[in-house]
Order: sequence, then C-alpha cells, then structure tokens
Amino acid sequence: MKNFAPQVSANWKKAAATAFLAAVLASTAGCGGAAQPAANIEPSAAVDPTLSDLLPAEVKAKGSITVGTQPDFEPANYTPIGEDGVKGFNIDLMDAMAAKLGLKVTYQKVPFDQLLVGVQNGKFDASIAGMTDRPSRQEKVDFVDYQVAGTVFMVAKGNPKKITSEVNGGCGIKIGGVKGNDDERLVNLMATACTAEGKPAPELVTFPTGSDKNLALTSGRVDAMFWPDMAVSVVQRETGGKLDSVPVNFEEKVFLGMIFNKQSPQLRDAFLKATEAIHADGTYDAILKKWDVAVIDLPQPGINLAK
Repeated sequence: MKNFAPQVSANWKKAAATAFLAAVLASTAGCGGAAQPAANIEPSAAVDPTLSDLLPAEVKAKGSITVGTQPDFEPANYTPIGEDGVKGFNIDLMDAMAAKLGLKVTYQKVPFDQLLVGVQNGKFDASIAGMTDRPSRQEKVDFVDYQVAGTVFMVAKGNPKKITSEVNGGCGIKIGGVKGNDDERLVNLMATACTAEGKPAPELVTFPTGSDKNLALTSGRVDAMFWPDMAVSVVQRETGGKLDSVPVNFEEKVFLGMIFNKQSPQLRDAFLKATEAIHADGTYDAILKKWDVAVIDLPQPGINLAK
C-alpha cells in the first residue's frame, strides 16, 4: 500500500494539533475504569484550509455533513444507557477528521444493515461504523479504510461446546449474527468445511442488534458468535465474565472503513487526506490509546484496499 501521509510542518498546524490532543487526553485524565469519551469536537483552530479546499463546493458552503452509524457497538460507536448521543473511538475519529475539514457532523443512528443503502440513496453523506471492506461492497460504495480488525468466537465460559479455532471447529453449532454483517459469509465457510467431512453445518441465527446477539449467547439460545478482537474486553465486561474467546484461524485480519457514495469521489478523497492528517499530527494514535484499541491501527489508510 502506498503511504500517502503528508508532512505537517507549519507552526500553526502544530499548535492546533497540540491543543486538540490536550483536549482529547484531558477528557480521560483522572478517570478510573473504561475510558470516557470526549465531547464532539467543533471545528475551530484545528481547521486546515488546504484540506477544506478539497471539499465539494456545496459541502464546504454548508459546513456540515450527515453521517450514519450503528449505535450499539462499544467501544466503536454506541449510545450509553440513559443518553441520546453517540460515543466511541469511531465517533472521535470522525469528529477529528471533520474538524480538519471545517465541518460539523450530525449523526443518524440506524441498524447496521441500513448503513450501506443509506449512503447509496443519499440519506447520509458518509457512514462510520467499522464496516468491513469487501470487493462486493465496493461495487456499491467507496471505502476509506482507516483500521484493521481480527475475529474471534465468543463462547460460554469454559467453552462447553469445545469449539476450536479451525474452520471445521464448530460443526453443528448455532451461531448468533446480525443482519447485514459478515456472519453469513463466515458461517458459509464453516458449513462447506463441515459438510465436506460429513458433519452437520453450523446454523446462523440472526438478530436485529449486537446487544440482542450477546443476550442470545449468554442465555444459551446460541452457542457462539463472531466478535472483533479489539472489543473482547468490552463484551466480557458487559456480560459479567460469562464469556470466553476463541481465536478464529480461518479469517485473516480485514480492512474496516468509512463509506461514501460512489458519485462523491471528491468528498471521499477529502476524508482520505483528513485521515492522513490526523495520522501525521498524532491525533489518530491518541484516540486509539484513549480507547485502548491500538490493535486496530492501520498506519497507511487508503481507498478500497480490500482485494
């Protein structure tokens, strides 16, 4: 992958970046337990005119964009109980990129399977929810990939079904999934391997949200679920230590990205440059450190990296 990262040398850029990083890190100072998210970042001294000039004229004039997200996946993008807004490292990253571009962000919360179609039909200018970049999805939208993720099985404590890491390690089990994500593809891989050995295929049971999927596993309605490696500690905490993780060896790490309408390459490219800019000034690393998700780091962001 080509490294597009720009050199940020102007003194005012350094000062703005220092102020921004101080605000991000101050939001967690003195807090015990899980990291607490910062408030949404308003465009201010962090605006980079060379980046904002890359925006489509109508977007720059409006000064804001609408971004779709899934509100139930901590620590990436979620709405805490009793609150209305969205928080998470994806939200902090989007706010930081938008600030570089001089944009305010309005978030719309929808189920995961409505994100891609919402970008396609113009309901959202973009979406950020850690969507896996797949060539089949690239036919419908464009990705700006900014992180990577691995996959594990989450299983009941002690792994009573003796599920293993291999593609044939869960024949005949029930796997909880969420409509519209990668669960079906992974279960199909397992089914092919299991039936080739004369064993029963696993069954995919889909649920509306990740929270519903978690509840199905802890209540014994399903035997396992696929889960990103960077969020294992979160789901273990949320379920009171009732779950264990088992690595998935038949799925390589994948690119995750923001998505944009294929008719909006100028907006897409502006966000790529903004992503590179928050890498260059240290903001990206600070946000990942704050949320304890350094495992997702993608040093060289790019467009439609999945092949």
